[in-house]
Amino acid sequence: MANTPVKKAMTNTKTTRHRAKLYLTYPKTLVREPLIWRATRDFDLVFNIRSASVSDEIGIIAIEFDGAEDAIERAIVWLREQGVTVEPIEKNVIE
Repeated sequence: MANTPVKKAMTNTKTTRHRAKLYLTYPKTLVREPLIWRATRDFDLVFNIRSASVSDEIGIIAIEFDGAEDAIERAIVWLREQGVTVEPIEKNVIE
């Protein structure tokens, strides 16, 4: 997962969790599949959809995954194996 940054985030219970901010791009064949639900259930993650554009032809979702770092990494690998394009959301900082 060298190209997908996972950052530490603190929860209210003072336990260290990690967060990955990602773009998920679904091809036409996967648009109707509940892949986010499966990934968050199977890898014990919490998700937050920041924005989405979904049609019958393609789905593009900006999402945050929170959870254990290894669980996030495994979920990303699994999503890619299913045919989803996973890319990190990178901030552009202009000084």
